[in-house]
Amino acid sequence: MKAPFALSLRSALTLLFVVTPLVAMIVVGSIALAVRLPQIAEENSALAKDAASDVAARLEGYLRSLEDRFRVLANAIPEMPVHEIYHLLESARGGGLDAIFLLDKSGTLVDASIEGYAPEFVEELEGIDMSGNKLFREVLDTGAVAWSDTHLSAITGKVTVGVAAPVHATGQVIIGEIPLQQIVSISRFTRSGPQLELWIIDRLGEVVADTGMARSGRQNLYHLPIVRAAIDGLPFPDRLTFNGRKYFAGAEYSESFGWLFVSRIPSGMDNAATRNTVAIIIVGFVATSILGALLAPLWAQVMTKTVQSVIGRSRMLASGQPPSSWPSSPIREFDQLSKDLEAMAGALVNREETLKGMNEALETRVQERTRDLEKTNAELSETLGNLQLAQGELIEAEKLAALGRLVAGVAHELNTPLGNSKLSLSAQEHEIKRFEELVRKGLRKSDLTAFIDRMKQGTSVAGLNIDRACNLIVNFKQVAVDRTASYRRNFRLSELVSSTVLTLEPSIRKEIEVVVEEIPDRIELDSYPGEFGQVITNLIDNANKHAFPDKAGNIRLTVSEPDPGTVCLTVEDNGIGMEKNVVEQVFNPFFTTKFGQGGTGLGMHIAHNAVTNILGGTLTVTSVPGEGTRFVVTVPLVAPEPDAEAESEDATRSTADLEPNYEI
Repeated sequence: MKAPFALSLRSALTLLFVVTPLVAMIVVGSIALAVRLPQIAEENSALAKDAASDVAARLEGYLRSLEDRFRVLANAIPEMPVHEIYHLLESARGGGLDAIFLLDKSGTLVDASIEGYAPEFVEELEGIDMSGNKLFREVLDTGAVAWSDTHLSAITGKVTVGVAAPVHATGQVIIGEIPLQQIVSISRFTRSGPQLELWIIDRLGEVVADTGMARSGRQNLYHLPIVRAAIDGLPFPDRLTFNGRKYFAGAEYSESFGWLFVSRIPSGMDNAATRNTVAIIIVGFVATSILGALLAPLWAQVMTKTVQSVIGRSRMLASGQPPSSWPSSPIREFDQLSKDLEAMAGALVNREETLKGMNEALETRVQERTRDLEKTNAELSETLGNLQLAQGELIEAEKLAALGRLVAGVAHELNTPLGNSKLSLSAQEHEIKRFEELVRKGLRKSDLTAFIDRMKQGTSVAGLNIDRACNLIVNFKQVAVDRTASYRRNFRLSELVSSTVLTLEPSIRKEIEVVVEEIPDRIELDSYPGEFGQVITNLIDNANKHAFPDKAGNIRLTVSEPDPGTVCLTVEDNGIGMEKNVVEQVFNPFFTTKFGQGGTGLGMHIAHNAVTNILGGTLTVTSVPGEGTRFVVTVPLVAPEPDAEAESEDATRSTADLEPNYEI
């Protein structure tokens, strides 16, 4: 048999000499990555934690020094003449503040020093009412130095952080506003790595300083888990995700200021150490590839020289011209091959003479075997007829076996609604006990209302599941007679769909969402609600079991009216879809892709039988592998009347046969 793809020995050896070091490089590189990447992660995580502690200590020291300056300033103000206070404030502001305000005990601005503001402009601000300032009110209440979160200054219009101290001798309050850029500068000064960035976040989640990028306006990071953990007093996570990028994170919380100091270092390929490690391995891989590609052909040519000589003499032997000599090789295996071929050439010459005599004897034996085969053929024809009869009997036996699987399938299907009913009743029993405890402790109207609602919902779920179990039994009989015996009545499609979906909710996996688009209440059918509900149940259950084997997804139900007197229900999922051969057999009885795993192959057959034979409509399916499956149920608003023959059969069937046996 000829190989579909063959390489020359030289090419094979070249490929071997190139691939072998590459595979070794891949293995070594993988091991290096497996060892080095966790080390990089551990080093960066430790660096982030140390950086957070360092910036917290340094910035707390800076802010404590500002507090001390304000206490000294508060003690100096009562000793200063009024006309000298402005110069005192101007001198104090020069230490890195945007503005300093002096307010009297009523909150009126007495004097101020503001970066970039002339004294004449400051005089115009005197007398402004700043009693609504949070820092002013907090200092009046506590009588101690206080800090604010980030806020928009009412005077400068900048986002800032404020510090305030009481002037105990006069009842005044002095307030200073620290520019955020000053805090950013201190934070950058404390960084210990080129990729290390720092956040300073106040107790409300507002960013006080960010060394990673310049920002305008305010930004709140309360949504980040590490910020919520700090504010809620929980352990800090060592990873965070921000703007689609992942970081190693370290955090330190200042109890005195209520600020969170978060350091972050990019992880993955955004991290320089990781990139360098991967780059080294890639460079090694490329260098190995180049060296292998240059050296491998030379070594392969040396090894194949002897083989080519042996091949040439073998072709001479095959053409009937035995060569006079065979080559030798310094490679032991090739030399042995040449000697073996030389011995084989001698043996072939001797065997040619022997084969001539054997051919003559073979012709005689062929004639004898031909007669024997004719006799055997007649016997096989008779055996084939017997096998065809046996095949028919096996088909009948398979039908009986399929009927047995039908019974097992129906019993299995009954487990779900009966189990849901039991679960609902157990929940009601729990709610009754809880209600009894509430009665003993003191019942409120809201408790009574909630209890009634839960009991109604539980009773509804149990009733719907019991109805579903009854419908399953009826549908089992419908498979045999292809005719429904349930009651026909007028019903709203929206109520039927919603009740069916509600019944199925306990059995649907939590990662799968069933979406029912709004169905107009005006769509009313004169049909068989039991069968219609069974069709919806089977379609949703089929998607639940088969469409999402290892992922989440959704099942969508939509209703339309393509023609007057007709309604169309579409059940569509975004699951794995079906292959063409599965779509062609999906409505066949007993066909299932999960044979031996709980699948019976009855659900789609029962649904198709109910739509076509009872509801008088059509059930079609379209599916694309990887894109999902769509089932479309099209039925008339008024179901067709059963024919006379079916009515005659129904008339002779006893009432006990038509009604489900609730003792099953």
